[in-house]
Order: sequence, then structure tokens, then C-alpha cells
Amino acid sequence: MKIVVWTDSDALAGTERHCLDLGAGLRGAGAWVSIACRPGSPMARLVECSQGRLLTLDASGAPLTAVSTLRSLLENGELDVIHSHNGRTTFLACLAVLRAGRGCVVATQHFIAPARVTRRGLVRFVSNRIHRWTNMRVDRWIAISEAVTLGMLARNDVQRSRLSTIPNGTAFPDASEPKRAQARLLLGLPQLTPVLLCVARLAAEKGLEVLLSAAAMLRADGVSLHILFVGEGALRKRLQRLARELGLSECVQWLGYQSAPGVWMRAADLLVLPSAEEPFGLVLLEAMSRGIPVIAAAAGGPLEIVDATCGLLFTPGDGRDLATKIKHLLANPPELRRLGEGAKMRWKTHFELGKMVARIKEAYGNAFGVAKSASGKTFNESI
Repeated sequence: MKIVVWTDSDALAGTERHCLDLGAGLRGAGAWVSIACRPGSPMARLVECSQGRLLTLDASGAPLTAVSTLRSLLENGELDVIHSHNGRTTFLACLAVLRAGRGCVVATQHFIAPARVTRRGLVRFVSNRIHRWTNMRVDRWIAISEAVTLGMLARNDVQRSRLSTIPNGTAFPDASEPKRAQARLLLGLPQLTPVLLCVARLAAEKGLEVLLSAAAMLRADGVSLHILFVGEGALRKRLQRLARELGLSECVQWLGYQSAPGVWMRAADLLVLPSAEEPFGLVLLEAMSRGIPVIAAAAGGPLEIVDATCGLLFTPGDGRDLATKIKHLLANPPELRRLGEGAKMRWKTHFELGKMVARIKEAYGNAFGVAKSASGKTFNESI
């Protein structure tokens, strides 16, 4: 079976990294898979660098051309499954399958509350009509967390029988990444000062002000620490100004986008994700797979990822509670080591890439029903 994994973005955030991981995992499992994305995007460049199959489709700038391309592939038997990852690509995928008269659409919902729920007036009306039309034609929906599933069901977006909850997974870390001491030496970080890492877009919904507030409280309590922010976004200047006002300039680094965040994770004692409404939290898995304990807000996807074996949860928006949790772990090295070991084990048993890929392959088979190949194998066996 031939699969296209399709999203349309100029960014390289969680959804795009998920698509890249999924493509690699499907290839590793023997599937024929292409990654479809906007030409010239960061995602397209990464697919080319990894020598994966790339299909350039511009869902925003040339939607009719994208539909025509997919229709031709479907009609010629060069494509069977379109796996879409945002609203626009899902709508266009359904159009392509409808016009070709074959193939199926599997759509992943990555957000607890998609953008359309905030629209108003005529735009909301049209958006909802398009969504209802699309939903009738999607063969299988996937939600990346139970929090996303509950949001979809509460909005009556989809029937429960056509929805699978499949948590994200990540691949094994690069074995060539340096150990902590070497990573700190390479990155020019202090060897003895505790290092906290936050990997997130510099955007309001990520709750980064809460982490800065907690850091100021810790400094006032005499706790020495170094904080690394990996990510870019519209709030960079505002957050940097807040850090200066809180007297944190000397202990905070703003690293911007990093193509290899794993090296920075290796240097960290803790990863902190302060977002109060995270649909999943892929970066938590990336840290856990490297044996890094995590602290996250007790809301959304992190509630399903973080337990007492791998990290701590804090009250969303509560800087004092976050500071207390950080201080507790930094003051207890044996506990920190225990959580690091537990983090790696929890990732391996629950969130390793192969587990996600196997469940998504099952969803493809579900979408097709019990499809048969010429050899008589079922769909799942054939891919």
C-alpha cells in the first residue's frame, strides 16, 4: 500500500516533527511512504536531506493543483492512503479521493481546540459547514491524546466509532550524542550549576512567563541555576524584557531554533514544559528517551505522559508551585537520578516510535476495512 503523510506549514514544530518521525517509522516498518509538504519549507529540506520520498504540494498557494496531483496518483494506483495533519490538507485530501473514486483519508487532530472554534460570524459558519462535509468523508480520525479525543467528542466533531486515540512516539536518540559533562563542555555551560531546559515556541500559550517567575523565586531563595530556552516566536523580546526585570539576565540563555536540540537535552538536569494547555507535549518524550526527568503543567497531554516514575506535575499557571517542584528535585540528586532512569523506561514501554507506528498502521487498515492484495494478504500484512 502507498501512503502519503501530508501537512502544510512553513514552521517546524511538533506536528511537523511528528510527521517526519511517522514517515521514518513507516519506512522502517517496510511501508511505501512519501512526505507531502509545502515546497521550500523547512520540512521539505529535512526530507530531502534524509533521502526520503518527497511530494511537494502547496495546499495554501495552489490548492487545486494539489488536489489534481493527488487525484492522478490515486487514479493511477500510485497512492492508496492520504494521511492528513491539519484542516486544510484534510479537506483537500477528501476532495482528491472523492474525484478519484478510490483511496482513503486518515486525519490526525493535533489540537485540543482547533483554530476554527475561535472564528466568529460568517467565517465560523462557512468553516463549520466545510468541517461537517469533510468529517463525513474522513475514513478514520486519530487524536494524539485523550485530551484531544475528549475535545473532539465534546464538540461532536466525530463519532467515537471512527476515532482512535494514538499517543505520539519518538525514535531512539542518536547514540552519538555526547554525555552530560561533554555536552556542557561543548556548549560552554557550567559543569556544576543545575541546568533547566525549556524547548517551546516563544508564544503566549506556552506559559513561559510562569517559568521565568519560578526562576526568580528560586534565585530569591538562593538556588543557583542556569535556564536554556530553545525556540523562536513572537514573544521573544517581551520575554527577554521580563527576564531582565526579574534579574535573570545572567542565568538565562535564549538559543532560538536549534536543529539538534538533543545535544542541549543531554546537557540538562531537567526539562520543564510550563504550557497550561498542551495537546500532547512531544518534547517530553524526547527528553525522557534521553533519561532526562521532566516537569510539566498538570493539564492536557502531559497528564497522560508524566507520572511519578519520570517526573513531576505542577499546578498550571502557578509559579510558586513550579518553583517548589524544581527546588525539591535539585536538592535531591538520588531522586533526580531515579526519575531519569524511570523516564527512559516509561518512554520505552509507552512512547517508543515503533509502538505508535504499529497502531497507526492498524488505523490505516481500519480505514480500508479488510483490504486484500493480489497475494491474498490483509492490508496490515502487506505494509
